[in-house]
Amino acid sequence: MTLKRTLVSVLPLILALLVVTTSFYQSLGENGTYPMILNPKFKYLTRDQVTGGYKPFLWEVTYTKGPKDYAYTHRDTVEGLECLGLHVYQDGANDSYNWASIHVKQVLRGESISRLFESIIEIWVYPNFSFARDPMSNEPWNVFGLEINDGRNMVWLIFSEGPDEVYQLRNHRIIIVSTPLKHWAKRQIDLDKIYSDANWERPEDLSLILICGATKMVSGKYSGYIKEIRIEKK
Repeated sequence: MTLKRTLVSVLPLILALLVVTTSFYQSLGENGTYPMILNPKFKYLTRDQVTGGYKPFLWEVTYTKGPKDYAYTHRDTVEGLECLGLHVYQDGANDSYNWASIHVKQVLRGESISRLFESIIEIWVYPNFSFARDPMSNEPWNVFGLEINDGRNMVWLIFSEGPDEVYQLRNHRIIIVSTPLKHWAKRQIDLDKIYSDANWERPEDLSLILICGATKMVSGKYSGYIKEIRIEKK
């Protein structure tokens, strides 16, 4: 029994090591450099202790929600493509949380930052809803996109129908990336250009965050899907 319990306890560690190793070697570039993003296709999942479901392995997932809101990740299939689904329900109640949202994050540091700024971020997305905002203040009411957060400055790249647009809220830069709803689309992001246009200094580390959420102003169910994130040399 002792041997059996030992095997049961170490199996998750062995599986984790195999996943990390596989992800590492599958992500190596032609020059053998280590990958900046691990599990970029969200193929590997692990138990989410918060929701009881599953979340992408090697990604940190956090939630903001009221008592009757919900938010979770799920391995979905959309139009025949396997992907990561971000699912949120905002009940619109006047509770202590203005947002019901989900954040799926990896942190990049050191050499990865230099490489990232010399590269293009490619992301395959499937947005399901249009971006909405306060007509007076321009404060977002919902979001599906990619957040870049270096601790001082924050960028939201929002995938939504309509024209491309850029505007600033204090240290929060909003970039609307024109993307058709309910269709798969590949979008490219030049982080070096974003920082140059904003006159921001290149950071020493930053968080790459997938986000989906809605405020009390626009209650309802929200979802968006991401198939893959790739970092390509310019």
